[in-house]
Amino acid sequence: MSKSLTKKNHWTNKVHEAVVTRSIEGEFGFELKGGAEIGQFPYFGEVKQGKETVQSGKLAQDELLLEVNDTPVAGLTTRDVLAVIKHCKDPIRFKCVKQGGMVDKDLRHYLNLRFSKGSVDHDHQQIIRDNLYLRTVPYTRVDTCTVVITYLRI
Repeated sequence: MSKSLTKKNHWTNKVHEAVVTRSIEGEFGFELKGGAEIGQFPYFGEVKQGKETVQSGKLAQDELLLEVNDTPVAGLTTRDVLAVIKHCKDPIRFKCVKQGGMVDKDLRHYLNLRFSKGSVDHDHQQIIRDNLYLRTVPYTRVDTCTVVITYLRI
């Protein structure tokens, strides 16, 4: 496959932006699913028509959420993504992409792929890893050891 054809079909060419404001009730009218706590990209669940105030672009069910106001959210927990959204002022810009091909809900699948250093995918993997490490708790396992002291008789 030629390089130009590969570049045209790359998932980053399908990324789009949606600009959304809160409704009068302070809601957006979509459900957020996934999250790093279950090994998934954050993605939109049910998008209620008429509830959200989309100024431009479009939100669709099962689309992956990549950025909120230029803050990368891939690799964050659902709670953290909601906190980022909550602290943003209206209007809020979402960068989204439809699942398919190389990019689907599964973070582990995407992180296990190999890309050349400096590529868009490699950089995106690094951002995801950085976000994952924000919630990683250091854990040291200490096995209980039985110490046996042997006394020698002289």
